[in-house]
Formats: sequence, C-alpha cells, structure tokens
Amino acid sequence: MPSGADIVAAVAAKQTAVIRALRALTEDELRAPSSLPDWSRLTVVCHIRFGAEAINRLVTAALAGEPALFYPGGRDEQRPGTLVPAPGESPHDVVESLAANGGALDATLAAVTDWTVMSREPHGAADLGPMTVERLALLRLTEVEVHAADMQIGLDTWSDTFVDAALPMRFERLALPLSNSPVPTHRPTGTWLLRSTDGDAWFVVAGEGGVASRTARPDESADGVIEASRRNLLALLLGRSAEGVFTYTGADDGAFARGFKAAFPGP
Repeated sequence: MPSGADIVAAVAAKQTAVIRALRALTEDELRAPSSLPDWSRLTVVCHIRFGAEAINRLVTAALAGEPALFYPGGRDEQRPGTLVPAPGESPHDVVESLAANGGALDATLAAVTDWTVMSREPHGAADLGPMTVERLALLRLTEVEVHAADMQIGLDTWSDTFVDAALPMRFERLALPLSNSPVPTHRPTGTWLLRSTDGDAWFVVAGEGGVASRTARPDESADGVIEASRRNLLALLLGRSAEGVFTYTGADDGAFARGFKAAFPGP
C-alpha cells in the first residue's frame, strides 16, 4: 500500500505533467470539449484549480486543528463559479493559476509529518466528511489522475501509486459515499464479488440496511461476479470507461453482475 509520501510524490508528478501539457495548448484547444459531457478542457482546468485550493485549505486547517470546508460558501452556491474563469481571465491565465495553486498544495503536503491527522468540518456542516490528511492527499491524486485523462491531453495512463492506493479506498467509499455522490433511484439488492486478475478481491452487499463492502474471503461466492484488472475495476468504481476485458458471471448469465455500474454509478 502506498505511503503518504508516495501519494504526495504522485500528486506532484501528475500536476507537473498536466501543467506542461496544458501550456502547450492554444486557447482554442483549451476551450475544446473534454470527454465529460458538457465540460470543455477549460471547465476541467477550472475545476482542478479550485480543487488544489480547497484541498490545501482542508489540509492546512487540519494541521492547525481548525474546521474547514471544501466549499466554504456552500456547494450548490459556490461550485458553479469555480467551473469558469474569473472575469477578464484568459484560458492561459487559468492554467497559470492552476500551476500556482498546485505548487502551493505541493508545498503544504511536502511539510506533513503525521498523515493520521484528521480533518473536520464546522458543526452541522456536511461535505466531504472527516478524513485523514493522507486521505485528502489521495482525493487530490484521484482528481488530477482522472481529470488528466478526461481532458484528452495525452495523459491517459494512471500511475501504479494511484491505482494501488485508490482502489481499496473506493470500495470503502461505496458504503460511505460523499454527500454529493449520485444515488440510483432503485438499487438492486444482492451481492457482488469483484475479483482482480492480479489476485485480490472485494465483496459488496446491497440490502435494505444499506451498502457494505469488505475484502473477500478466498471461498466467497456472490450473486454476481466481475473479474478484471485492478485498473479497470477502479475505472468501474469511478464511472470511467475501461479498456480491456471484463468477465461477468453469476445470476442470469452475468446480467446481475453487469448491473453493478448502474447500481454504483461512481462519484
């Protein structure tokens, strides 16, 4: 399992690669569509720019023992304005602002010595929820790795550090979704076994009492079984396309297993 220092190094490396690729684009290319519906590359750049600022705020507050929020002004109220350039800001200005915010976050994370410090939110607030500084760094790594691929700028390959750290975390988050995560109107009840071709596996159960997820036992069986590489299992959990082979078996000739994506559409 990657350490906090490993995650920080991966964040810095991916942020550097993203900035380099974005600086090479023209303004028209920055305004071109990304792979996300209705989002241009510039929308994504604005989004990850704010993400760097927000994670920096949360980590800094956690280390100081203070509460903080990802969206201090409220998600519904503040988020739309974070997805567009400021008045008078050019696309390349946004890229340079991303570079500055990312560099500030890199410096904050590089100074962390205790990765178990917990963040907390103001009383009565609910956004990301409390989590360790290491988990906040992993959320940032998720943001830059996934959105780098979304922008289609030649950075489609996810790092091993990201896959190894994020996959177990994403299974954990199935039972503890973020407050803004989409919830299907009707989630089927049953069990899934998601098995990596690299050897590890996870067991997921959905019922009237909610969702639970854990590491699977060697002899575990389930209503639906999905087998794929670790990278592709992570893509499935994140709601992203996956290249390669998925094997679906179990109830209804694998139909129940294929329904996992609709049951858990991702963040």
